[in-house]
Amino acid sequence: MVHRFTILLTALLALACEQDARPYGTEPAAEPTEFAPGAVSSQGSNEYGVAFSPDGTEVYFTRSSGGRRGRPQILVSRVVDGQWSVAEPASFSTGWEETPFITQDGTRLYYSSRRDVPGWGPVPGNNNLWVVERAGDGWGRPEPLAGDVNRPRVDGRGAPARSETSPVVLSDGTLLYSTEEEAERGWDLYAADPDGNRFTNPRPLLLNSAGDEASPTVSPDGRYLVFHAYRDVYAPAEDLFVSERTDYGWSEPRPLPAPINTPATEAYPRFSPDGGLLFFSSDRGRGRLSIYYVSVEAAGLSVGGA
Repeated sequence: MVHRFTILLTALLALACEQDARPYGTEPAAEPTEFAPGAVSSQGSNEYGVAFSPDGTEVYFTRSSGGRRGRPQILVSRVVDGQWSVAEPASFSTGWEETPFITQDGTRLYYSSRRDVPGWGPVPGNNNLWVVERAGDGWGRPEPLAGDVNRPRVDGRGAPARSETSPVVLSDGTLLYSTEEEAERGWDLYAADPDGNRFTNPRPLLLNSAGDEASPTVSPDGRYLVFHAYRDVYAPAEDLFVSERTDYGWSEPRPLPAPINTPATEAYPRFSPDGGLLFFSSDRGRGRLSIYYVSVEAAGLSVGGA
């Protein structure tokens, strides 16, 4: 009897932890639902690249005003008195910054920035990956990612920007990110290996096509890789694709079903900390990007807990 009670208590505690990990105010949704309108999703700006704290009560995201090519900045909203606070600039975001990612233990936040890289000088038009560590209730001093991932811009007319963006760190420490390797090729997904505080051996994923692939995210159980892409040159806009982990890498990507993908843009996917929801940005019917969420079941996925 005691043994059965212990099993029940363990199951209830696990369920409570899973519920606590779900972003506040969200429930499984069969249709894409706008996230935190007014506090996060605004009326006149683009919002994308969402990242949640492990307990789901703090959200960092990118906001860009002045059109799709406006200056992006990372903002933060927190649950206060049972609702999401009006977003404000994150303490570390002082320039052109976007696509934050928080590690599963909540101690590090990775992001993309155009701020000057020490030793390089100004890097106009060149995104690089940065990291900032928790310091008490806030964040410490941002540092450019050490290793072989970040690359200086090649000067000259028509030269590629060599941008790196949309970082994600997997449970084994592997870094996934998007990069502009060649001007004529566009964006591809890359992986790099952890080496202390550095990342080395950057390499393209085999699933890359002749089109664009960007903004990777992996489900908490490591089973699915979701990203946005122009894999079909005749596609009207970016769509979300999913690839499943196999013994040999990642399977051939397939597009997510409607009503997630539409003729509009769907991009910047991210799983909730508990793995039960898929967040993404879309400009469906609005002409600007807003953040939406939907249950993983509606996306045709089945994801375990974090």
